[in-house]
This record gives sequence, C-alpha cells and structure tokens, in this order.
Amino acid sequence: MSQKKIVISGINVVDSGILSIMTDCLNQLEKYSTNKNIKIIALVNSQKLFSTPNIEYIEFPKSKKNWLFRLYYEYFHFKKLSKEFKADVWFSMHDLSPNVVSKNKYVYYHNPSPFYKLSNREWFFGFKIGLFSKFYKYLTQINIHSNDAVFVQQHWIKNQFEQWFSIKNCKVAYPETQVNIDKSKVELNPKKVHFFYPSFPRMFKNFECICDAILKLPIETQNKIEVHFTISGNENKYAKSIYKTYSKYECFKFVGKLNRNEVAGYYEAMNALLFPSKLETWGLPLTETKEFNKPIFVSDLPYAKETVGNYNKVSFFNPSNSDELAEKLKLFITNKLEFDETKNSKKPDFVGWNSIFDYIFEEDKSFQHIIHDS
Repeated sequence: MSQKKIVISGINVVDSGILSIMTDCLNQLEKYSTNKNIKIIALVNSQKLFSTPNIEYIEFPKSKKNWLFRLYYEYFHFKKLSKEFKADVWFSMHDLSPNVVSKNKYVYYHNPSPFYKLSNREWFFGFKIGLFSKFYKYLTQINIHSNDAVFVQQHWIKNQFEQWFSIKNCKVAYPETQVNIDKSKVELNPKKVHFFYPSFPRMFKNFECICDAILKLPIETQNKIEVHFTISGNENKYAKSIYKTYSKYECFKFVGKLNRNEVAGYYEAMNALLFPSKLETWGLPLTETKEFNKPIFVSDLPYAKETVGNYNKVSFFNPSNSDELAEKLKLFITNKLEFDETKNSKKPDFVGWNSIFDYIFEEDKSFQHIIHDS
C-alpha cells in the first residue's frame, strides 16, 4: 500500500477553543492513521503547543505577528509548499481556504466574528476588531468554492454560508470533547458557591453581564459567591476595562489564562458554569461542562440551544438582561431554581473527528481504491 499524505494547517492556532479543537483533531487523526499508512504533516505556529506523536510539525512563528504574514502564507507560500508535499488531503483548520495544489481540500470554519454586529460602545473598545469582522467575511469567501467540503459547527452557520457564498457543500460537524485528561487539582473555598467562565475577553463574550448580575444581589448573597474568570486584565482594551471596573470586588477572581488540565480542574471544582456570550460557532465549555454533569447558565440564543442539546441542568437567560441572570442565580444559591427543558431535533452531518476522517478519505477515490485492493 502506497503512503497517503494529509496536511493539517493551523498556523494561526495558539489558544482558546480552536487550540483545543485542533489538539483533539491531531490526537484522533494519529490514532485513526494507525495501520493505514497515512503520513500526517501539521503546519503550526509553535510545536510547543502540541504533543501528539508520529506527526511531522512545521512551524510558522511569524503567522501571528502580522496579518500580512498570514495572508502571504495562505495565498502564496502554501502553493509552493503544496507542490512539494503533493498531499492527498489539505485540511485548513482556521477558516481560510488557502491557494494550494492538492487532490482534496477542506476547510474547518470556527470564527464567529463576521456574524457579530458591534454596538457603539463595542466599537469604542475594539475599532480594529470591528473593521476586522467586516473584512474577515471577504477573506472567508476567497477560494471557498475550491474546497471539496466546508465544515461548520452549527446549522445556522451553514444557512448563512449558503446565503452568502452560494455553496452547496457545507457540512455541519459537531465536535467531540476530550476532557478525560489529567485534571489539575483546584482548591476552592468550600464555604463559597463557585461560578466559572472560561473565555478569552472578546466583546461579544459579555463579561459585564455576569458582573452586573452578581452586584445586583443582596450583599449577604454576594459574600457567598466567587466567580472565576480566565482573564488577567492585560489581554486587550476590553479586558482592561472589565478588570478596572470589577476587580475591586472580592467576589470576582481574575485567574488569567489556564491550560486544558487547569480548566478541567475548575470544571470539577465549580458549582456551575456561567456563559453569557452573545455569539459562538459552538461554545466548547458548554459541551465540556455537560461531561462533568454540572449546571449551566447560558444565553437564550440559537447557538446555545443547539450546543447544549438535551440536558436537564441548564437555565437560559437573556444575555442583555443582567436582572434576569441575577434572579436565576439567587434561586440557584437557595436551591429553588427550576431548570429548563431542552430538546434539539437538528441532526449534524458528522459527530466527532473519526466520522469526518471517514468522509475525507472515502472522498479520496484513489485512497479508497488502494484500501480495497490491498
């Protein structure tokens, strides 16, 4: 059997949910390739971010320094590289469809920026981000029709892509999480009720909704609570504003960036997840929290209902109404909260990486022929 070659490109992947997704992708692909004679090449920003064995890593450390580098790699350098690789599959893990030569090409889309409309206040905190959000939509459409399939995480994104780009090969792929990892031991005050919000400080993450809700509770209730945020206040202008406004209150803990093991430790130690985000392509903490069977407070929005699916420990609230969240938290602390019933009748095209890999390699007719004839 001749060797087949797949390139996983994620040169802009360095943190947040997409790092977890790419890590899971590489882990599953390495296992999937066992006894299949598949060579895996991963294009990454830094090899230090990954530990999956039996993979050839190629680093592009400049890809995060400047967008001009990213565009150069995607639309110019990768074409030359792809001719050298002669890959059977080129899988871009970070939204853009590169200019490459490959038998089969796929892109995995995860960035919610083009779908978000900033308020006047949000334009103040992130003028560059606002412009980038508008620009990113146009970057997304470059070469998008050259893909054999475009993978997105939810049906509403598929519908939007079909409307924007007139594509018919958009596939909904639900991610599978891997929280069965070595969890860091997290010691929390046993006399407090602990809430956790693991998220990078982007404006649509809506941190202030949580803070305002907590501060609307009676002081004796506030004193029973600790909310743990995975920001330090130094990440960007929005983070600095949140930290400056709310760090003076003892109930808010700014723990900074955590690795996956530490996040899993907080899941295990917390009493409930708070997730007031106004926009997500999936919302990985929602899926991960379900695996720990912990309560979830989440925005009453389509993305959240599709991600949460069927779960009996969820409470939805209006992310623009901190009074509603405050009331729900008060009921939760006093054990009087009645959780919402959730039902998700929508079915994805794929669940988990193995089903995607089966599709990719079945679509590669030459690979399928070799397997059947071997």
